[in-house]
Amino acid sequence: MSVVTSTVPEEKRQRVELSELFRRYGTACIFIVLVLGATYESPAFLTERNVMNVLRQVAPTGIMAVGMLFVILTGGIDLSVGSVMGLASAAIGLSLGSGQGPAILAGIAVGLAAGCVNGGLVAALGIDPLISSLALLVAARGLAQAMLGGSRLDLPGSGALAVMGRYAVGGIPLVAIGAAVVAVLVAGLVRGTIFGRYAVFVGASRTAAFLAGVPVRRTLLLVYALGGALAGAAGVLASARLGAADPNYIGVGLELDAIAAVVIGGTPLSGGRITILGSVFGVLLLRVLDASFIMNDINATYAQMLKAVFIVAALYLQRTGG
Repeated sequence: MSVVTSTVPEEKRQRVELSELFRRYGTACIFIVLVLGATYESPAFLTERNVMNVLRQVAPTGIMAVGMLFVILTGGIDLSVGSVMGLASAAIGLSLGSGQGPAILAGIAVGLAAGCVNGGLVAALGIDPLISSLALLVAARGLAQAMLGGSRLDLPGSGALAVMGRYAVGGIPLVAIGAAVVAVLVAGLVRGTIFGRYAVFVGASRTAAFLAGVPVRRTLLLVYALGGALAGAAGVLASARLGAADPNYIGVGLELDAIAAVVIGGTPLSGGRITILGSVFGVLLLRVLDASFIMNDINATYAQMLKAVFIVAALYLQRTGG
């Protein structure tokens, strides 16, 4: 009997250590292995042109994933961010007559407004975030299509949007630099502000946070507003990269990639803790996975299946670590 009681705690301790190692380094290690494997199979994978293309494609998802991080930090979820990207794209198309600067601000503003609506439903009315964001997913996509009559609108070939979508600094696309800056700012927001600490407390335990005097409802509202604004910014970048405002294409399915990147990066869906660097690697990992399958003429459905394996493995290790 004594052998059994001493073995079980040891096994649990090992599982916890494995979970913690995966949370800290697992995603980065898998990313490196994928890059090496893709380069071995196709030496053109690490060419400057392909790397810049991957960075341009990953930037909008990365910005959206950073917003998703904050939402998941509070124990919530937001399925609407992909549709909010499409809504921001449609807002750009409608506002171009006022100039590209106002159009960019309009895209971010509609994202902020959508986030406030979602946050209001969660914080003020107590609606489950899964339900509220699912409703907004449908409504935002429908509104985006109605705003442009379901059609695609080409953007000007010059000006701020063209610069954002095409230009690079030191070989790094501007959109990727913007995504990196957003990730750094959010990291500082979490670690260096009262709002960030409030979000952590709310995610750890809403009841305890309320009893400690944390403004839970206001914190939730601001978190979802931030997530919506970043989704709007992601829609702006995606439109700039595409060179068009397209409410039918932009953001479709990307909410799932954002959630997957956060989970694979080591952030638990239960909230109370985030891993920003892990989520960045999670976004890169998913994009490299897609790109490597495309370059090797492998059916993209297999990449989706492999993503599912990564998600299940991440959730399992988080559970065993808990």
